[in-house]
Amino acid sequence: MAAEHGKHIVAAVDGSAPSWEAFETAVTLAKLMNRPVDVLHVIQLVKAGYFAFIDRHLQEEHEAMARKILDEAVERGKKAGVEVSPHMLTTEKDPSSAILEYLEQAGEVKFLVMGTFGHGFVARHLLGSVTERVIREVAHRGLKVPVLIVPGEGAD
Repeated sequence: MAAEHGKHIVAAVDGSAPSWEAFETAVTLAKLMNRPVDVLHVIQLVKAGYFAFIDRHLQEEHEAMARKILDEAVERGKKAGVEVSPHMLTTEKDPSSAILEYLEQAGEVKFLVMGTFGHGFVARHLLGSVTERVIREVAHRGLKVPVLIVPGEGAD
């Protein structure tokens, strides 16, 4: 029903508190605008070494965590009365590349919502590297997707 009302709102969630704050903002705006939300979670495929079973085990762990995060996003959307479509993306590159590829293929998007930072020590003190790359590349690639950055609690 919400899909009939135009462009989707896209939210990228990595499971960190700031990404959930951004997701909640996306859901609030989606409810106000009567739009659906596409929630993205990116799995960065990294080869651990010489043993294929270790790589497979790591990937299975990442996929299980991604399903948990995406299921939570869908549940939060239901509680708010917003249609949420989960998308698990994988990449061997930086997570920003998967987000950008999604935006290029998604068609018209109302806007992308991201947190200022995600996991990691350095990311807590600077604009998150994934967020920064997405902002830069959206402009560089000429994508007509506004990006809304939601400051994490306690951000300066």
